[in-house]
Amino acid sequence: MIICHCNVINDKQVKQAARELCDNPEGGVPTPGAIFRHLGYRPKCGGCFKSIIEVVYAEAEQVKDDSGQ
Repeated sequence: MIICHCNVINDKQVKQAARELCDNPEGGVPTPGAIFRHLGYRPKCGGCFKSIIEVVYAEAEQVKDDSGQ
């Protein structure tokens, strides 16, 4: 499913980026801006931020569950 229509970023890309950023012991829950930077894009209209936040928080919970914390 396309999350960002401006940059054509899908939910799988956002999940993977969130997982990679959440796995960093010094990182916390990544912001939409961090997701864009990690994927090599820049936000344009910002309409996707709400959807990105939802995906990131769901993935962060999954990472937390997977690590047993």
